[in-house]
Amino acid sequence: MKKTTPTQTLSILVLSAKGWGTGSALRAFYIAEALKQRGHRVQFVKPLPTLPGWIDMALSCPYYFWKTVFTRHQVVLAVKPYPTVIPAMLWQKMLGAKTVIDVDDLDFAYSDGLFRTIHEWLQMPWPRRADWVTYHNPKLKESLLDFFKVDPRKTIQLPQGVNETIFNKKPLNPENLPAKAAALYKAKPRKPILVFTAHLNVACDLEPALYAFKEVLHQIPQAQLLIAGGGPDENHFKKITRDLGIEPSVHFTGLITISQVAACLKISDLTLVYYSDTPVNHHRASMKLREALVCGRPVIATRVGEIVHLNNSVVLSEANPADFSKAIVKTLKSKRTVSPSTALLKKWDWKDCVKQLEKELLEK
Repeated sequence: MKKTTPTQTLSILVLSAKGWGTGSALRAFYIAEALKQRGHRVQFVKPLPTLPGWIDMALSCPYYFWKTVFTRHQVVLAVKPYPTVIPAMLWQKMLGAKTVIDVDDLDFAYSDGLFRTIHEWLQMPWPRRADWVTYHNPKLKESLLDFFKVDPRKTIQLPQGVNETIFNKKPLNPENLPAKAAALYKAKPRKPILVFTAHLNVACDLEPALYAFKEVLHQIPQAQLLIAGGGPDENHFKKITRDLGIEPSVHFTGLITISQVAACLKISDLTLVYYSDTPVNHHRASMKLREALVCGRPVIATRVGEIVHLNNSVVLSEANPADFSKAIVKTLKSKRTVSPSTALLKKWDWKDCVKQLEKELLEK
């Protein structure tokens, strides 16, 4: 891919506070790649694999520090303000680096009680101490100002993008399909394939989508649901499929590569993007929705948060299993499709998404 070289290049370190396979780790990776493509010298430290009980986050603190202690950068950017990345950031700051913290979610809002308080305590101090704080969804800015007490002059929107090298309308390479997906793709006669991509953790709204799929099977019994992705809650969701009696029609790939996710999307007759109508989901900017649309796949999504503004590109449903299932059945039977405009796709080019941050970094 052709690089766009700025008048000045920077040495940039990019870290993710969460483990590999999570959406935030992918966001960190894509930001790093975009800055590299724009001509900067970028070191992306690949996160440790996601492990149960936050073990990966505990291990990541010394891991990141050791991986960067003998390096020196002009800028260090970390996705999510957890202490995992703070020692490495502070060390680089002592050496003269400018610091950027990307807040890509309201992590504390996924939990309640003491666990929520711990989340808040872990994250609250760091954004306001950074030189810049980036965010994707404009609604997140409200929390940066109100909860994290960030100076509004230090905030920069860094929109959610799509890696079009991987996610695109190019023909499927069947070799990229994980085993469960390949079996569905090759099955004769071919059955309707619904795809739900996610890292299966506390932030994943797969459970209501499974309830909706059970209703779909009453009217389209040959339908198959492919869950593309794994994570710490995979066994929990498998138990739900057993309890619902839909296990034969639901297929879990387990942890897969980014290229395999893209391949799964390319075999889908319909991609499902379900977000419950909760405050935390109003602060999201869905990466998986963008990836499916760039692959040219029809998408059904719940009318929550920023998704309401994409009504010309996706089929919208209310955020409950009954309405979601009706929308799925209606779309499959009518073969209705909608697609994003060229102008919208252009906004999701990661190289354009990082331009405003790059401008600020070069001016300081």
